[in-house]
This record gives sequence, C-alpha cells and structure tokens, in this order.
Amino acid sequence: MTRAQEQRVDALEESLGRALVRALVERQGMNDLLHDFLDAIGGALGVSRLVLYDYDERADVFELLCFRGYPAGSRSDLNRWLAQLDVRRACRERAPYRAGDQRLLIPLYFQEPLEALLLVEGIAPEPEPPAGLPAARLVSRFLGLFLSSNRLPINQRRDLASVSDLERAREVQLAYLPSEYPVTEKYEIYGYNQSSALVGGDYFDYFCRRNGAIECVVADACGHGLAAALIMSTFRGLLHSEVAGGDFATLFTRLNHEVFSGGELLQYLTAVFFEYDEERAALRYFNAGHFDPLVVHTDGSATRLEGGGPPLGMFRGSSYEPRSSPVEPGDLLVLFTDGLVELRNDRDEFFGIDRVTQAVVAHRRLALRELARDVLGGAATFTGALPPDDDLTLFLMRFR
Repeated sequence: MTRAQEQRVDALEESLGRALVRALVERQGMNDLLHDFLDAIGGALGVSRLVLYDYDERADVFELLCFRGYPAGSRSDLNRWLAQLDVRRACRERAPYRAGDQRLLIPLYFQEPLEALLLVEGIAPEPEPPAGLPAARLVSRFLGLFLSSNRLPINQRRDLASVSDLERAREVQLAYLPSEYPVTEKYEIYGYNQSSALVGGDYFDYFCRRNGAIECVVADACGHGLAAALIMSTFRGLLHSEVAGGDFATLFTRLNHEVFSGGELLQYLTAVFFEYDEERAALRYFNAGHFDPLVVHTDGSATRLEGGGPPLGMFRGSSYEPRSSPVEPGDLLVLFTDGLVELRNDRDEFFGIDRVTQAVVAHRRLALRELARDVLGGAATFTGALPPDDDLTLFLMRFR
C-alpha cells in the first residue's frame, strides 16, 4: 500500500473504533447495541446493506439473525444466498474474504468458535481485504465478543435442563395453541405446529373479541429451543393484554415497545397479525419482518400481502401502520414460518415459498386439514429423511 492508502486505512479504523466504543458506552440494551454496531459498520465501510448469519456450532448450521438495508420481505431470499456463498470458509479461517465483486464476508470470532458471519454488500471492489480493509478485523472482534456474551447458557449446554423439564415445558406450550378451529358461515381456519426441539419459538392463535370479526396471529421468535420459547411466552402474554385493551391502529407499535429488551439478551420475533371483518369482507393486518401472507384465489392465482416493518423488539423506535386488503369467497389465506420454507433436501435446496404456493394451489379445494396434510406431506417428500432445522408452522384460513 502507498502511504496515502495506509493513512486512509488508519483513519477508517480509528473512526470505526470510536463509533463502536461510543455505542458500547452509551447503550445498555443488546438490541440497541446491535443497532448502533451495524450503523457504525455500514457508515465506516460506506454501505447500507448488511446481513448477519448466526452460526450454531453444535448443529453446524448457519441461520439468518438480522439484516439491514433490504426490503422487509427479504428473509427467504437472504437465506437462499447461503447456498451460493462460501460460508464454510468462515469455519476454517478468520480473515475477511470476498464473495463476488461487491460482497464481503466477515467471520465473527471472539475466542475459538465461530460466532456468526457478517455479509456486507455494496463494498467497493478495491482495496482487497484483508490488507486493504483491516477495519473488517475490528468488526470481527467487536461483533464476535458481542454475540459470544449474548449466548444463553441453555443454548450452550443441553444438560442444564432435563428432558422431563423440557417435556413439561412443551406441554405448557402446546396448551397455548388452539385446541379447536372455528368453522362459520363466513370462514374456517386450521393451524399446524411442529417444533425442531422439545420446545420451540413458533406460535399461532385466534381471538373472537366482537361479533362479526376474528383476529389471528402467527409469530416466530429468533433462535431455537428454550430461549425462543421464553421470548414467545412473553410475547403471547403481552399480545393478549394489548389486544384486549388497545387501539388496533397502534397495536404493533405498542407491542414493539413492550417486546424491546433493555437487558442483556438480544431478543426479537417476526409476526403477522390480522383482523377479518365479515361485513366488509376485508382484512386489516400488520407484518413485523415476517414472510408476506399469501392469498390463493379460486382460479389458482396467488397474491402476496406486502408491506410491514422490522421484527418486533429489534429496534426501539420502530412504528407500524396497518394495511388492508379485500378478500373474496373461496380465497385462502396462507401463513407460515421459515421452518417450512427452509426445509432442505439432500442437494441443499430450500423447499421455498414457490413450492409452498404451488402445493396450496394444487390442493386448494380440499378441506383445510387435508390441505395442510398434503402440503406438509409434499414438504416431507422433498426433504426425504432430513430432520427440520427450525420450528414449523402452517396456518390456513378460507373465506366463505
């Protein structure tokens, strides 16, 4: 490097270091810290698009933790990138490396195990890392330390909770899910849930608080196992309280404020909440970082209900506006969590939103329980004997 390049690199490292230390000193909650860290990294590297993939050493899998600068419905696309990126290199070496002309992958380490992988998109083609971008090593250590300190012990050591304790926790969790599914002159609903561990972080429910309307929710907490189940249990209690006593238009803004953690653990969840008004034949809905709900029509076409904000609890100041959409008799509303979309086959391909949509369209005239059985059966055939990596939920509603 020339002397001018060395001075530029020194200035970059210094400014990034100051920004990271300032965030560490001024912020208290883990969500705030992550928010400021990503802002500082993006600003120092001159990019707005960042993706953080968590790494579970025990299961040897990468999973999407959070992202910045992409549309709210990008979770599936960003997960598909994993199959195209050389993520395994991060397990072998600590140095940042390129993944194309404008993508940089930064392995995040604090001690020996890999904590996560940061994808930076929009980086200038030159200079090449690591010689020309040593600031990436500072990013690696800072975020590696952050994520290492954020691990729940229950996620690190399975023996901290006995199987019988987890089984009892699963019984409680199953009691949270609906035991009956209403069928009226105006609609019918059905839901299916499967945890990848004894306890999980997926949740769905419905509420009939007033005549002529029904409200439903599908949510997915970050992480797996007991940690995710604790987040979801908290969310369920908050949701029941807020639904009972507040204005619909501000529901998710209030929930975000309640879910946001000012403590020592990073926690958030994606969720879709909707209200169906029978007289208006219309849906009002919120989406916080979740997959776009699908509406499959009687002619076999499908529409995505777009719009929304970041996951609940991710950022302190997030606000959410309700969207609305008309529905017709015979339309099917389809919601799911990433455990279904991200089922893999032996070629490491995802089942994906397109296959979910195709399966629902093909069997759209069946009763909902049979429809769910055929969609899930097709997913099981696709994956073969491979077990699911994540909790799985499929929620269906048909308008009559």
